[in-house]
Amino acid sequence: MERAQCRGEDRALFFPSLGRDPVKAKVLCSICPVRQECLDYAVADAEIVGIWGGTSARERRRMRVVA
Repeated sequence: MERAQCRGEDRALFFPSLGRDPVKAKVLCSICPVRQECLDYAVADAEIVGIWGGTSARERRRMRVVA
């Protein structure tokens, strides 16, 4: 977490309410040096919600089905 691009950002950005666009969070994730580690962590735990590793919970569910 110390190297994460999201460090110090408002956490609400990564937990957008229904209908809100998560683009800003995903942009931050796209330039994050630990994006893959974050994504791996979130994919491994199906109960994690919000934007992690540049993906939404729905996108990660799809990734689990494919794998």
